[in-house]
Amino acid sequence: MTSTDYEHPYRPLGVRAFNRLGRAGANFGLSERLEIGALRSAARRKTGLSDFGDDGHAEALEVLVTSINAEARLSAAGRLIQKSRLTDALVQRLRIQDLVTRHPEIENIDLGTIILITGLQRAGTTLLQRLLCSHPQIRGITGAEALVPVARGETAERSERSRRWRAMLAQRTVSYLAPDFQAIHPVGHDQAEEDVLLLDLNFMSQTAEATMTVPSYSRWLEEQDHTQNYEFLRRVLQVLAWQRPAGAWVLKTPHHLEFLDAFCRVFGGATVVQAHRDPRVTLASFCSMVAHGHGIFSDSVDAVEIGRHWHYKTHRMVERAMQARAEAQARQPADEPGGASFVDVSYYDLIADPINEARQICETAGIGFDETAERAAAQFMAANPQNRFGKHDYRLEDFGLTGPDIDETFAAYRDAFAVQFEDDQHPSPSADPPSPPSTERKMHAAGEQAVVVRSAETPWVGEQPARAIGDTGFIGAVATAFRDLRNPKSPDIEPVPDDVRIDGKTCLVTGANSGLGRAAAVELARRGGRMILACRPGHHGICEEITRESGSETVELVEVDLADLRSVHRCCDELRDRGVRVDIALMNAGLMTPAARQTAQGYDEMFAVHFLANRVMIDRWLSDGVVVPAVPEGDPPRIVFVSSEAHRSSAAIDFDHLGEFAPYGMKDSMRHYGLSKLVLCTYATELSRRLHRPGEGDVGVGDGDGVEGLDGDGPDGDGVEVAVHALCPGGVATNITRGAPAPLRSVVDPLLRRLFRSPEEAVEPVVWLCCAPEAGSSTGLYLHLMHRKQVSESAADPANGAMLWETSQAMVEQSRGTQ
Repeated sequence: MTSTDYEHPYRPLGVRAFNRLGRAGANFGLSERLEIGALRSAARRKTGLSDFGDDGHAEALEVLVTSINAEARLSAAGRLIQKSRLTDALVQRLRIQDLVTRHPEIENIDLGTIILITGLQRAGTTLLQRLLCSHPQIRGITGAEALVPVARGETAERSERSRRWRAMLAQRTVSYLAPDFQAIHPVGHDQAEEDVLLLDLNFMSQTAEATMTVPSYSRWLEEQDHTQNYEFLRRVLQVLAWQRPAGAWVLKTPHHLEFLDAFCRVFGGATVVQAHRDPRVTLASFCSMVAHGHGIFSDSVDAVEIGRHWHYKTHRMVERAMQARAEAQARQPADEPGGASFVDVSYYDLIADPINEARQICETAGIGFDETAERAAAQFMAANPQNRFGKHDYRLEDFGLTGPDIDETFAAYRDAFAVQFEDDQHPSPSADPPSPPSTERKMHAAGEQAVVVRSAETPWVGEQPARAIGDTGFIGAVATAFRDLRNPKSPDIEPVPDDVRIDGKTCLVTGANSGLGRAAAVELARRGGRMILACRPGHHGICEEITRESGSETVELVEVDLADLRSVHRCCDELRDRGVRVDIALMNAGLMTPAARQTAQGYDEMFAVHFLANRVMIDRWLSDGVVVPAVPEGDPPRIVFVSSEAHRSSAAIDFDHLGEFAPYGMKDSMRHYGLSKLVLCTYATELSRRLHRPGEGDVGVGDGDGVEGLDGDGPDGDGVEVAVHALCPGGVATNITRGAPAPLRSVVDPLLRRLFRSPEEAVEPVVWLCCAPEAGSSTGLYLHLMHRKQVSESAADPANGAMLWETSQAMVEQSRGTQ
């Protein structure tokens, strides 16, 4: 549940310390002001360019910076972020101007059909935007493109990589600074995003007043003719079209509601879609989002001031939109071609039948909506279940507003568009609609994007066991791992001798570009394995490195982002189409996020990377023949999971809400890491059972009387179709914290290198499970360092394994709709 304590925004420890230093510096007379000259100079240094364009942006920048300095009450961190944002905007202006100067043909590009989605904030516009973007003929603006329209890079591939990296960094920074924000307005670098971010480059958008207190800038913005602003937007869209052409575009932002007159002057033939929802709900929800946004940049958040400003502002927006529509229709009757077309979409109709609403919009815009488009829309809805976000909690009274006040202000708007009172359907008009039962996957839109409304802070966590490694947070986990290394038990298995070879066997390693995965790839290649390195995009040099260090010439790369199931399926398609047969699969990739992060499909990122991606891949490999179970007397393939002892201290898995996303901060990240590893160990246990032909004396993972699945002579080896094992390598100095902000990594990474073993030193248990003959003739081993152990009772419980398998099967089936 999101916080309603707006006066005390969430602050990570490092940010609190930085802000205190900033206040101390101000007390000693250090300047806190933003300086336009310094911003421009920084942009010139970064690009080596000097032409910002002569389109009136200079006045807007001056008014904005003056308002920020005088009124915004920024914290030190907020000031640093705004300085960076303004500099980046100027950098983009320089690059756009330079590109158009070198390629003047850009300004002659016909953008084709334009669909504009606008309306009151939190009225389901993002859901509608992304649904339309599923149409094969319609293009949106991705989050990466909106932040970086022109990326740095000598080639298109490098430019796109740079753009995606910048966008992912921005997304992770917001998640780090304000974990609640992702539950309120989920974003993704490859998802369709608001084009208001492009207007930010011209310094004339509502973004500033939605994130800071800048009343003088807001008043100035209202007084301007925005025709030039939309001409700038058209130019940036042409730049994007030059890089990635499209015949039809969908734009979206509530900002356009206030300036529809200027928009229609510049984009005369557009189809304008206005979404409608009860203003009581939209205003309360939006004020909450604004308050959380202000809290990122300022320690002085006045919720009542926010309510007063946006009560006035949203009323102005709908009034101006009604006036602009009336004037446009008077100038251009609906039955004459050439003018703007208007489509009204009720939020409640959108909930009931989203595909029908998309079809009507496309028909109005002159875009066909055939079986292919309908199938794509259905796949989008199936791939984006709505029960996936934390509860966004908000109340009108927190912002000094009341229901009757809102009803009086918006009476004309409500009558003009027959907007119903949401409390006709829901008992509380000041909260998101109640969620459907957890066992159902109903569509449930309740905000800018559909949000799930649950009160549980961690929806897939059940009863918590006694305190252990995961409960004491990151520091406790480090201390426990350090203790295990400094007080080692005598190993009960020996390292694999150098003369044990795996010549001719195909080995696939996920996360092979660094850390333990890289060390394992070198060792497996050195022993004769034909290596397939499954790495995140951007690691093209890793094959040469592994070849050089191992002496092997059979090393190749496949790209896969385990946090995106679309990428997972593309990787599986590539392996299938190439006829790959994997003998040893090391599922090594992992991460620990400093705060909640959401994947493109709406899952918690650690849950998705540690479990769901592995589940989907192995399901595909078995069905595609990439992994082929052994026949009796045959040599079974092996699947080895890198897990963690943190799984022992995790709470029980709440299967009713498995994988659902909910915000959490740094203090809870280790607990969620342990939970994702419990799910992984439970899955490994169940997989070993299902890929094991029962024979006399056979046992599953960790449920034997002695040690884990390998007693004296071992279970009947003829029963092993695929050998499935898991391990915890102990404390390893890896880049597992790569998703953390740079200030945190600068502290954590040296600490890990000092206290823990290098990946090359820690790789022994991995090599044993992948190469030792004993590990190939049995299944269900779990190693901690070089010791056989049982997994936790919860992970070994057959009932839990069966429930996990059944529950996650629906996710596997659903993921196929993302391909």
